[in-house]
Amino acid sequence: MKTLLVGAGSVGGTLAVLMQDGGVKLDVLEINEARAQSLREKGITLTGAKGEHTQKFDAYSSASELPGDYDICIIATKYQALLPALNGVMDKLSPDCIVAAVQNGLCIDMIVPVVGADRAVGVMIGFGATMLAPDRVEMTSGGEFYIGMADGSHPPRLDTLREMFGKVLPTKISDDIRGRLWSKLIVNSCINATAAITGETLGNIVSDKRARRLFLDIAREDYTVARALGVKVPKYGAFLEYRALMLPRNRVYDALCEGVVMLVGKSKYAKVKPSTLQALERGEKTEIDIFNGYVAKKAAEVGVDAPVSVKITEMIREIERGERKITPDNLNEF
Repeated sequence: MKTLLVGAGSVGGTLAVLMQDGGVKLDVLEINEARAQSLREKGITLTGAKGEHTQKFDAYSSASELPGDYDICIIATKYQALLPALNGVMDKLSPDCIVAAVQNGLCIDMIVPVVGADRAVGVMIGFGATMLAPDRVEMTSGGEFYIGMADGSHPPRLDTLREMFGKVLPTKISDDIRGRLWSKLIVNSCINATAAITGETLGNIVSDKRARRLFLDIAREDYTVARALGVKVPKYGAFLEYRALMLPRNRVYDALCEGVVMLVGKSKYAKVKPSTLQALERGEKTEIDIFNGYVAKKAAEVGVDAPVSVKITEMIREIERGERKITPDNLNEF
């Protein structure tokens, strides 16, 4: 099947290298001409969790140059560029092409109005990656993927997509991908928030009791909003059973919950510098609107109080504007 990958940054670059290394032929759209040329001539060298791999690509810097008639389209841009990228390639996709949104958060809902629920695929991303240079990406952690159609259907092309993602990590098909995406959203909003306002990796910051409590407050608030929206949120990984966070609180129970946070913080995420903190350090706009900002927005829609999500979102926007410093002292405001 003809496959198009749009965006070859840290996530897209990891997918591209490991998929093509596994025998999946890809066309890559990278709108920066110098980067597109580098992808053709030098390719991307991927290091880290899956060893070292190098692949060169048929890369294009303009949608008008694409051969077209694609059966599968994978969009791995930042969420702010998702809709412009999708609209730019629509006339290059076959009528029954499935489109996978490979971003954190509930970005599947952004593409449904464009391609329809029967063609929109959500992807729960199971790995971390960092771009070290235009031609070098490090895969910082592994895991698994969940993929699923927005309408819960199971067309044959979804199996093909599962095989493609399986070249990267073990991949499962979910008939409730929104639940899976919410499960990862809760983790992302906890990790990104605590790292962004403190400047620390999760492995460092979970040693601070204030950060562990904030992590749990965010998770409880996110889960409450999801329930109000009618979303059934499955557990994430081996430790994060969100329903348990809603049990009546006492000293022993809170200590157990903080212990789970310590386990998560000291595991595969320990050395990862989350994307929100990376963006702040580069002086760029963050993706807070698909993490804590998304929860705050949805909470307002269903009439649920979400003061922690609102506060976190305000803090990070203040940091973006240069009105607040990144420091662990920010934890004192919670």
